[in-house]
Amino acid sequence: MFVSVISVLIGCCDLLRGFMHTILLHYSATNIAVLDLTTSTARDQLKLLGAFGVSNLETGIAMILVGLFARKIALAMLGVIPLVYAIGYFTIRYNSEDTAPSTAHWGGVPMLKVYLCVCLVTFIAGVVVMWRSAMQHKTKKWALQDSNL
Repeated sequence: MFVSVISVLIGCCDLLRGFMHTILLHYSATNIAVLDLTTSTARDQLKLLGAFGVSNLETGIAMILVGLFARKIALAMLGVIPLVYAIGYFTIRYNSEDTAPSTAHWGGVPMLKVYLCVCLVTFIAGVVVMWRSAMQHKTKKWALQDSNL
């Protein structure tokens, strides 16, 4: 049940992030990420930030649905999310090596770090609980077999 609740909360967090990245796009770009929108790439920056927001809206709805209706998938997704973000982080870093350093503030990063930690800790806790439950089930099964002998 804990995994389901966290999945729904993560989904709600994604909906908030999606709202900030799409509906409040200009505000978020200038006041939270502190992007320089005076350059010729301003429209591109806004499109990319907005596209990321659309994917947040999608994953938010998906996480709420799996949290409500598919607990095992929710647990898997809580492990997949940090993994995919880690892959993205390293590939972006690798592909950005030849570019000038960013002057953006990226004010959403602290919230993202908490989000990823919650996903990872919940995933690990869920796997440990499943493993312990499987071990207890095996122990009971063996005890039952021994008593039948």
